[in-house]
Amino acid sequence: MGECGSSRRVEQSERNMDAVVPGNELQGLPAFLKPYFWEVDFARVRLPEHEVYVIERLLEYGDDQAIGWLRRAFAPESIARVVRRSRRLSRNTANLWSLLLGIPREEITCLSTPSLLPYGSFSNG
Repeated sequence: MGECGSSRRVEQSERNMDAVVPGNELQGLPAFLKPYFWEVDFARVRLPEHEVYVIERLLEYGDDQAIGWLRRAFAPESIARVVRRSRRLSRNTANLWSLLLGIPREEITCLSTPSLLPYGSFSNG
C-alpha cells in the first residue's frame, strides 16, 4: 500500500509543477514554491519578469522538489548565467552550482566580489 500511495502523490505533485513555457505571457509560480518567497507578495512574482530573482532564491534555499522544478523550467544556460553574475548567492551555493554546471570558479562574481548585502545572501542580519 505504501508504494501505491506514494506513487499517486508523486503523480499529483508532478502535475502541480508546471514548467515555464518559453514565449508565453508572464506566468506565476507553482504554489509549492510559495515558502521560498516569504517577504514578497507571491502572487506578483512573475516569469520571465522576475527570472533572476526566482533562480537566485531557489538555488540558495530550494529543496529537491524546488530544484527539480527550477531545472525543468529554465535552460541550463539561464541558470549558469545567474550563477556567474549574481552577488546575492552565498559562496557555498555558488561553489556547489559551479561544480554541478561545470563553471570555472574565476567566472563566478560572488566568489571574487563581496556580496551587496551586509551579512550575506538574503540575510536580515
